[in-house]
Amino acid sequence: MRESKRAEGIIEALKAYYAFEATQRGDESPFRVLIGCVLSQRTRDANSEKAAMALFWVANDPESVLNLGGERLRQLIRCSGYYNQKADRILRICSELLRRFDGEVPADREKLLSLPGVGPKTADMVLNYAFLKPTIAVDVHVRRTAIRLGLAEKSSGVEGVKKDLEHRIREDDRRFMDNALVQLGKDFCRPRSPRCSECPVENLCPSKREMNL
Repeated sequence: MRESKRAEGIIEALKAYYAFEATQRGDESPFRVLIGCVLSQRTRDANSEKAAMALFWVANDPESVLNLGGERLRQLIRCSGYYNQKADRILRICSELLRRFDGEVPADREKLLSLPGVGPKTADMVLNYAFLKPTIAVDVHVRRTAIRLGLAEKSSGVEGVKKDLEHRIREDDRRFMDNALVQLGKDFCRPRSPRCSECPVENLCPSKREMNL
């Protein structure tokens, strides 16, 4: 099967299985998405969501977060883990947003990447979820599933996987595929003991045979 046809088949199969993802609104506050990404680093979703809720209940813009002060901020986000480092990073981001961008989160990838501690995944998540940009944020799930499905080269790093996926997936489908590949990685295409026999794209996956699954 030609690679372009197989890619189209994977997209359609995932759309059929994850129909709810196709209509995700993605109109979240850019600041909340950005800070939420910082809180999500090296922790479980439940913990980062709890920390985000606690923080945004009392402060939801750069100025109000800075006004909390470091000690209060650390208390609010403690449950997210690595809270000292995260608090420092959040305060630095807020300072830069006020100093350089009038307190607004920029809708530009290079400008986002220039913020303290903001990497490609975070920048792309902000563009995707907050600004509805047709981009793919490559996390561990997206990288693993993309490579196993043959949508990205095995040797590709984060930027390489992003380039491969955005080359193979048309703009209208990128936001959906970003969400779908994350969910696929959590539900079926796990790092160990993947549930291939139950996977909605089992018949289109070249890795199943290679892994003798």
